[in-house]
Amino acid sequence: MEKLCCFFNYNPLYRFPIYSEMSRQLECDFYFGDSVFEPLKQFDPQKLKGFQKTLHTVRLFREYKWHKGVHSLLKGYSAYLITGQYEYLSYWVIIFYAKLTGKRIYCWTHGTSQKALGKTKERLINKLFFKVMDGILMYNSYRIPNMEAIGISANKLFVIHNSLDSPFQTDIYDKLQPSSIYRDHFHNDLPTVIYIGRIQKRKKIDLLVKAIAYLYHDNNPLNLVIVGKATQENDIEQLVLDKGIADHVWFYGPCFEEEKNAELLYNAAVCVCPAEVGLTAIHSLTYGTPVISNNDFDTQMPEFEAIINGETGSFYQAGDIPSLAQEIVRWSNKTTEERTAIRARARKEITTSWSINYQIDVLRNVFPDYKSSYKSK
Repeated sequence: MEKLCCFFNYNPLYRFPIYSEMSRQLECDFYFGDSVFEPLKQFDPQKLKGFQKTLHTVRLFREYKWHKGVHSLLKGYSAYLITGQYEYLSYWVIIFYAKLTGKRIYCWTHGTSQKALGKTKERLINKLFFKVMDGILMYNSYRIPNMEAIGISANKLFVIHNSLDSPFQTDIYDKLQPSSIYRDHFHNDLPTVIYIGRIQKRKKIDLLVKAIAYLYHDNNPLNLVIVGKATQENDIEQLVLDKGIADHVWFYGPCFEEEKNAELLYNAAVCVCPAEVGLTAIHSLTYGTPVISNNDFDTQMPEFEAIINGETGSFYQAGDIPSLAQEIVRWSNKTTEERTAIRARARKEITTSWSINYQIDVLRNVFPDYKSSYKSK
């Protein structure tokens, strides 16, 4: 039987649903590294069907890393799917083995950045790494031109996007109704803007607070709810006080109950992530709420591509508070009918392009020899 070896750097919690579906619909085994050198929530790999082993990750020098015991993967598989990061030297071992033995090798990657194209050494390494792949799964379309610029054929590139737990979240969405959660808290009927995610400086939440304050002092008050865990570097609460908008800002705190996250997002006028938006875009659009983020696409995470300007959200001029304020007003003054249409467009974008079903369709197309007999419901 043909079997696929999936070997990824780590096992982030949000990817458990797609990996579980892969384990049902493809003949594959899973291996993970045990560290990403940053605090990310991970799932218990023992709960994943097809899980074989965790390999200890060590840093070698500079940015390069190694997975101990990688040699144990060099038997029993006819193809490999690895994380597309050349800094892990253990992946090069698998690449060399695959090429010497006629096995197929694929990677799942963000692709080559614009910055890498401008650096001779990095451009060359990217070219060497990606050129040997039999197929490349891309998180979005934005970097496809960069991949073609280093000589990667377009017919090797497959856009797989990203997803959260779309079946579970769809069940929640189907039961959602408008609620009075914001009216009850703020004691007004003003539109509410939401931020959901980590509260840390790199997310530039201060720009959002300043935009809300800008509108407030321009006689256009709005409410703001900030959902997430604050880090020690956070000084947003003091900024809110300094700007005189404390009555219009709700520091909700971290929320791990998805039904409550759904209610918060569904009842907001718009979700704003001033810096790179990442999976926040998918989370918000899943519950029908448009998203605003910045237009510096070279530094954005792949999920910015789910924001279709004027349809499922929009982009403001990076770093420009009046521009951000203008986009917030754009999405906060919608009629009930317009809001309903926005919800429908947001949901359509998720279900057709950023769901587990979409990803599985891509994987079954890329790996036709590894389809299992499992039939999804």
